[in-house]
Amino acid sequence: MMPTRLSGLLAAAALGLLVVAPAAAQVKKDVARIAYVPVNSNPPVPAGLKVTCLKGPDVLAPSKTCPVVKYQGITTWAYSFIDNRVSMALVSYDAQNKVVRNVTKDGARYVWTITSSARNKTVTFGGQAKQSVSATWAELGAR
Repeated sequence: MMPTRLSGLLAAAALGLLVVAPAAAQVKKDVARIAYVPVNSNPPVPAGLKVTCLKGPDVLAPSKTCPVVKYQGITTWAYSFIDNRVSMALVSYDAQNKVVRNVTKDGARYVWTITSSARNKTVTFGGQAKQSVSATWAELGAR
């Protein structure tokens, strides 16, 4: 007798249904993905900005990791401003750590989480006190 998973795949193929490849084979460059990287692994920080990654929205303790966005070969960091304004600087770097974009979003500071929506093609940066800012994938990708 065949294992259930294999028999299910064979039945789907016999009916002409799409058989999906394993998740690892489905990673696409044109999808904004979120990664958590060591807090001190950031590229050079532009003047007037700082790295501030928190453990949670109501926890002022620094995290050991920072969420970043990876999209079209570009990595975007959500930096805080040295003057502590309630804004994030979304700084995008190419593979050589050269700044390719620097977009300011007002309304939140001190990133702790990032989510990506394939449906809306947006990324939401969660900050202190459950405040958030959003950017389109186009605002973060290669020009």
